[in-house]
Amino acid sequence: MSTRDTGQSFLAGGGEMGILTRAFDWSKSSLGPPHSWPQSLRLTVRLMLNSGHPMLIFWGPDLIQFYNDAYRATLGPERHPSALGQRGRECWEEIWDIIGPLIDFVMAGKGATWHEDSLVPVTRHGQRRDVWWTFSYGPIDLEGKVGGVLVVCNDVTEHHLARETLANQARHLELLFEQAPGFMAVLRGPDHIYEMTNAAYKTLVGDRDYIGKSVIEIVPEAEGQGFFHLLDQVYQTGQAHVGKRVPFALRPVAGGPTKETFLDFVYQPIRGVDGEVTGIFVEGHDTTVHVRAEQHLQLLNDELKHRVKNTLAMVGAIASQTLRGSSDADKLQAFHQRLGVFAKAHDILTATTWATAHIRDVVQTTLAPHGFEGDRLRINGPNLTIGSKQAISLTLALHELATNAAKYGAWTPSSGRVDIEWSETKGSEASIFSFSWEESGGPPVPTSRKQGFGSQLIERVLEADFSCEVKVTYDSGGLACRFSTPSENLRPVNPPPF
Repeated sequence: MSTRDTGQSFLAGGGEMGILTRAFDWSKSSLGPPHSWPQSLRLTVRLMLNSGHPMLIFWGPDLIQFYNDAYRATLGPERHPSALGQRGRECWEEIWDIIGPLIDFVMAGKGATWHEDSLVPVTRHGQRRDVWWTFSYGPIDLEGKVGGVLVVCNDVTEHHLARETLANQARHLELLFEQAPGFMAVLRGPDHIYEMTNAAYKTLVGDRDYIGKSVIEIVPEAEGQGFFHLLDQVYQTGQAHVGKRVPFALRPVAGGPTKETFLDFVYQPIRGVDGEVTGIFVEGHDTTVHVRAEQHLQLLNDELKHRVKNTLAMVGAIASQTLRGSSDADKLQAFHQRLGVFAKAHDILTATTWATAHIRDVVQTTLAPHGFEGDRLRINGPNLTIGSKQAISLTLALHELATNAAKYGAWTPSSGRVDIEWSETKGSEASIFSFSWEESGGPPVPTSRKQGFGSQLIERVLEADFSCEVKVTYDSGGLACRFSTPSENLRPVNPPPF
């Protein structure tokens, strides 16, 4: 039967829901056959069926339902196609406490409603799901009264969750910004207006009323120190500026005295979508403690060098007085040369503020005063870096070993030699550092020889500072000293923070 014959020509089109609506036996509902429907319902149903926006109609006292293809996409198999022609309350019993009052409001002639990004949970595919909607409930007129409700809606769950994710990320970033150990600030516009500051910035500059005010208002003591000029330059050129150990006379308390600080910082331009500079991101660290420590350590090193060299000069003078008149002038010259080598060894340990030294420098400088080289002394090993504490203990141990070799061991005859080797072996869990001093070609070592003070000193200083077991043996070929330790023990136990 054609739509013309049944009086359903107004239901033409409408896709799948148009077909289902025309095929539905409306005569068995409280609405009766379509040709008997009021004109306002006919027009609204036709409009709904041919719209691409999700729409639903509640009509009459029973709130009989109509919906279109776009709305069908929001329904699960629990309600489609059974919702067509069904009473509204029966269909939506689970959420009637939410939508029922809205329908009553409109049916009572009180006007339309509007709801944006509202949570209305629904059951889909056997599960109750949180769904966010933007929708309106509007009246459909019937002879000066309200005959039904037109629902125009949109499922905005994906947009809602995306906004919520962005909001959570923004809150997380704000928390990270606030808790960052370095000081941070965001400045807007050519006048450098504060938009954000973190706790570290307030600790440095002072707890002031920043937001919405310019840098020159908040930090007037920076005038004449070059910071305002740098901000202007970065904003105008778009080129970042990096400052290292920059002195800054700061007044942490308004009206109080200034104090000198040192800062590492960067002024990074912020660009808008058009590429133009819109502000400046300020980030940095207060390095005052580090700079003061470096300056203090440098003073100590300079003073130590000065005093040691004065001491060596005095020793040289005493030696000159003692050996004056001696026929062996070569001994006096050799004595002065060896004192100079000791001074250079001291410079190696005090020339850097990083409290480390190269192991090869330590070995060569310590043994240089003894004058052995070539076949008499062989040194082999990578040039590893060790902490100053380890360098000093190794120097003491090498001095004792070398003195012993020169007086009693391998360096007493012309045929004796000393082999010094060290290595670093990569293990499965950690790298291992190994060191050995081996003498050969010297006089026989008595098997009954007791361990002297020098041997005890070697073991004590090396075991304490390298955290290892030291083995000093007196083999038939000569004295041997060996130890191994994890490579991490070569570094300072508590390195300075600068």
